[in-house]
Amino acid sequence: MPVLVGDDIYSTYSFQKEEDFENLVVKLSDHIFGEQTIYVDIKKQIRGNNIVTIPDGYVIDMTIPNDPKLFVVENEIVSHDPFRHIGIQMLKFVTSFEDDKTSIRNFIMENINEDENKMQRLKDGCSNSNSRNIDNYLDEAVYSDFKGIVIIDEAKSELHRVLEKINANISVLELKTFISSEENFIYHFDSLYEDSEDIKIYQEGDSNKNVKKERERKLNIKAECDTIVVPARPEGFKRQFLGNSQWYAIRIGAAMKDRIKYIAAYQVAPISSVTHIAEIKEIKHYEDTGKYIVTFKGNAEEIEHVPVEDGNYAPQSPVYVKREDLLNANFLEDALYD
Repeated sequence: MPVLVGDDIYSTYSFQKEEDFENLVVKLSDHIFGEQTIYVDIKKQIRGNNIVTIPDGYVIDMTIPNDPKLFVVENEIVSHDPFRHIGIQMLKFVTSFEDDKTSIRNFIMENINEDENKMQRLKDGCSNSNSRNIDNYLDEAVYSDFKGIVIIDEAKSELHRVLEKINANISVLELKTFISSEENFIYHFDSLYEDSEDIKIYQEGDSNKNVKKERERKLNIKAECDTIVVPARPEGFKRQFLGNSQWYAIRIGAAMKDRIKYIAAYQVAPISSVTHIAEIKEIKHYEDTGKYIVTFKGNAEEIEHVPVEDGNYAPQSPVYVKREDLLNANFLEDALYD
């Protein structure tokens, strides 16, 4: 699909070598993951249950300083077989991760020690947390449940179907590349905390510091949110949200799956208000869509209705809020992260 930027038309660029795609991920790592992360670009063996496998990298997410997270990263191009290559690789990571956390922790620390910028980021994250020192801080990130990310130039239904069968916390981030007739590049990508409003287009040479700073501000606030608000039409709301205590086909950012604890329903016009909230029991892949199904711990509870102040705003896709802010808000806009 061609993309028009200014007066230039960009066409889809296909990678022939995985190495070239991996180098692009490194180049865009701060844009994809955020500047309060460390992308460890090393291939080191994970050994566990007599399985040896080598992920492409690791991301330490320190967006919330007191809750650092580690993601195992696999960079792939669409030409690779989703089952034999990507699926089996991710299954090996899941199987081996629990048995080899100590060695993973050690070679990540070795890599960080060799890079002044990475070390400074680790120190900054630690200094803003309650951890005793950087060793303890890194332990908090590594010694947690498995979280994986597949970064791919085109995410097809076959890949989502395979990952659904693995039944682990694995997210897919799509990174598409486009090229102009003058061989200039632009990139269209999902980010670590993305929702439908956050898919970014990056053009080489972009360096607007104010835009970058504002994006980080919004990301920091969003990362502290514990509730996802979903727009709901009457039939689906009654049948699924109230009747089956679930909601599905939701797009959720890779880092937000562990953050959100509640789901709230915004009933569209003529109600135009957030009316119910439920505690989340489980978030799982929804079929082969790349989206998720959320099941509730119990029945959704009705709350004092929170309307939108501006009828033109009415959310068309999921948004994140803090539960406390939502329950105390006069209008939905008062509780939004931005």
